[in-house]
Amino acid sequence: MDLDNVRGNMQGKSTALRFKISEFTIRFSLQIAVLLMVTGIVSAYFFLSSTTKSLTNHTSELNAQRYLEALSAFRTLYTNEVVNTAKKQNITISHDYKNIKNAIPLPATLSMALGKEIGKFQSGAQTFLYSRYPFPWREQENKTIFSQDFSQQAWDSLTKNPEQAFFRFEEVNGQMAIRYAIADVMREGCIDCHNNHAQTPKDDWKLGDVRGVMEVILPVDKAQLTAQSSLKATFIVLFAMIVLITLVLFIFVSRIKKDAKKLADSNVEMMNKQEQVNFANEEMGLAIEQLELKASELISSNQVKADFMATMSHEIRTPLNGVIGMLSLLKQSEMTHEQNHHAHLATVSASSLLNIINDILDFSKIEADKLVIESVEIRLAELVSNLSSTMAHIAHEKDLELIVDVSQLKHVVTKGDPHRIRQILTNLISNAIKFTTQGEVVISTKIETIDEKHLQFSCSVTDTGIGIAQNKLDSMFERFTQEDSSTTRQYGGTGLGLAIVKKLCQLMNGDITVTSTQGQGSTFSFTLLLESCDTLKAELPQVDLSAYKILIVDDNKTNREVLYGQLKLWGADVSQADNAKTAFSSLTENFAKASESNFDIAILDMQMPEMNGAQLGQIIRAYKQFENLKLIMLTSLARPGDAQYFANLGFDFSLPKPVITADLAHALIQTANSSEPTSQQKLLPASANNKKITIKPLPKSTRVLLVEDNAINQIVAKTLLTNLGAQVEIANNGEEALACLEKDYFDVILMDCQMPIMDGYTATRAIRNSQRDYNDIYIIAMTANAMSGDREKCINAGMNDYLTKPVDIIALENSLLNALNMSLEELESVSPTQTEQDITSKDNAINTADESNSDQIWGKGEFYKRVGQNQQLAERIVAMYCQDIPGEIDKLTQAMTAKDIKSIEAIAHKIKGSSANLEAKKLAQCALEIELDVKENNCVDIESLSIKLKDNFAELLVELEEFLAINVQDE
Repeated sequence: MDLDNVRGNMQGKSTALRFKISEFTIRFSLQIAVLLMVTGIVSAYFFLSSTTKSLTNHTSELNAQRYLEALSAFRTLYTNEVVNTAKKQNITISHDYKNIKNAIPLPATLSMALGKEIGKFQSGAQTFLYSRYPFPWREQENKTIFSQDFSQQAWDSLTKNPEQAFFRFEEVNGQMAIRYAIADVMREGCIDCHNNHAQTPKDDWKLGDVRGVMEVILPVDKAQLTAQSSLKATFIVLFAMIVLITLVLFIFVSRIKKDAKKLADSNVEMMNKQEQVNFANEEMGLAIEQLELKASELISSNQVKADFMATMSHEIRTPLNGVIGMLSLLKQSEMTHEQNHHAHLATVSASSLLNIINDILDFSKIEADKLVIESVEIRLAELVSNLSSTMAHIAHEKDLELIVDVSQLKHVVTKGDPHRIRQILTNLISNAIKFTTQGEVVISTKIETIDEKHLQFSCSVTDTGIGIAQNKLDSMFERFTQEDSSTTRQYGGTGLGLAIVKKLCQLMNGDITVTSTQGQGSTFSFTLLLESCDTLKAELPQVDLSAYKILIVDDNKTNREVLYGQLKLWGADVSQADNAKTAFSSLTENFAKASESNFDIAILDMQMPEMNGAQLGQIIRAYKQFENLKLIMLTSLARPGDAQYFANLGFDFSLPKPVITADLAHALIQTANSSEPTSQQKLLPASANNKKITIKPLPKSTRVLLVEDNAINQIVAKTLLTNLGAQVEIANNGEEALACLEKDYFDVILMDCQMPIMDGYTATRAIRNSQRDYNDIYIIAMTANAMSGDREKCINAGMNDYLTKPVDIIALENSLLNALNMSLEELESVSPTQTEQDITSKDNAINTADESNSDQIWGKGEFYKRVGQNQQLAERIVAMYCQDIPGEIDKLTQAMTAKDIKSIEAIAHKIKGSSANLEAKKLAQCALEIELDVKENNCVDIESLSIKLKDNFAELLVELEEFLAINVQDE
């Protein structure tokens, strides 16, 4: 019972206490709320003020620490990489280097000079280096520095505890700054120099001794101080608002208690006070706008920092280029092996640093929108192939296959920025090689037409390397990003490469993506929008392999597919084998089935499991049944002597990987067409296979209009053009040529100058003056005249180029390639272009290839070359000549009797052209002399020359009829 009473009393007291507290809270709620607000604002002010000040101090301390660390790192790098190398080269190192020839500064001297230069750009930063053991030339400077209290305290503190930096904040030159000092300890590379220097104040230095103090005075960022002031102003405004609101509420409550009748007036007064509160809120809004303005200034400050980074990268790169240049000159001088090794290491280190700086500079340019993309002609296949070849040795040193597929680059030439495309490819290929330890790196390319002015270049770089985690793919193109920190430690790099690549792709209206499976490899694919070249029909040379059966032996599937695709494009019958055993079985089975369909060429890879390409080649050469099989070796690591080594094993040709299209075409043509071994080839048994590979340098879509009235010249010119790969249509004179242009499209016109009805000059002027689409067509003059001034006459008529008859095949090929905006450099063999020779007299009128044979009646060998060793064509031209020329000689005789000068010149011109194409140079010379005499109005010698012409033709006719008789008998 008593317990119940106690419990009841306690509950009653508790209830009463809660009631009193509730009553007190309600009664003094206004005062409590104001007190809590004031307390909260004051607490927030002191907390934020303290936090801001602490953050400002910490930022200043961190900036000063990084500043000195960077300066110290530069000093260490300079000591290790430059001073040590200079000492070995006996280069003077002195504080007075400016007054000593060929001297470089001491590390401390250079560090202080660098600090002074940096201070010009970093808000007045000041750098000091002082010690209680100064060299004589720094005693006075050190004495002045140690007169300061901070310097003495810093020395005392750092000598006791070198690992702990000493700093404090104080006002310097009217501005708040941090004075930050660290110990300058003795490094291993400096002990010998300090202990043995002639003027050293202390000669018992040991590793780790505190030899001095490095101090920086770094002004506190004005933006941070301004932020503190703004924060203080904001809290003052808030506090004033609280006081004002409290006063209004106090007056309002007091008026209610004193006089209820004045409630209405109090409400009006409250509204007035509310307006004041709104005004105060507007002031607070202005303060917020000021804060936003300060934020904008901070963004601008970041831009300034980016510009500063670009400037500093440039300023650092300039002396670094000087260092690399001097090292290059140093390496060219006589040095010991050790000195040369050290110079090489210094060059590699400087080049690596230069690459990093270049990346930073490129990124800064991109960020500042200052990177300019060029638009010049690019040969894409050549660019990709050459770049891959230069990087192949890096892949081969790691036993990687570097595979390049440019077979889809039908448009060889486009317009874009070759330097930036090369930069993108270099970054992606080097990354692929770097992160791949085994397997392959495949570069695949293609190009697509977007519209008549634009092409899209697509390229992918695929590797079988470490791969990338799926959750890291989205961040791979962010700056300073690699997959994880262990990647940076193991493989190196700044993390800027892919960020720069993505920016470059976007600047060229493209993009880059990545797909990857961790542990299996990655594929980086990018696209670029390039401009098309309107005047170009750039296609690969027409290599004709339709008569060939080729076997590819390679354990790498990708390699086989690339080779298979290219060989099929050239018309070959291609088979594949993934190892030596399968290849030999294919050769044996094929030989057993039918000898006429045996393999003609086998392309073997050197590096294959179980049995390599060299061993397979030796086995093949051991079997007589395969003696006619041509062997080509593909090798990853091309070393001096490899060609001779493989030739001794029986190989006809060896190619380094990656296999470039032009190199492959050259190897196939050289292997199949060469009847004699080169100096690097072993003589193989004579082959019964007489098939030849032909290469037609012109695109197969090339259409040529041949304007020529002489039937023999028509046949010869058409044969030459067809052999070069062109489609030919013939017009007998200028009038027919104009009619042909109205009906069909042509790329080039080969225009004879002297023709009946309408000559070449008149026809050319008519074409140029027309308003048709063909008025700018490329016209090549063909004339039997080689007189001085003839070329100018053709050019003035509107022709683009000039060839003399008989037309030389190389000169014709060069001229046509130039007309199509192509180059002989794209082909595997280049012959010099025949140059024009002015003829000023009869003595040198006919230019012969061999002066000793200038008197021969018929140059049959040269004639065979002109018709491409085509026996039937040779017989046809000779027969036409024997049939036509007697009639022309009779006409010449009649014209001479009638003294018809114009007809004499025209007939002599025709005889000269036909005879020159037949390589009947003696007769052509005689006809030319008649033509020249007519032009010079020298009619005295024409009759004797006419007799000489008939005699020469009689001698020539004997040889030609004998030639025709022999060949008819053979048939």
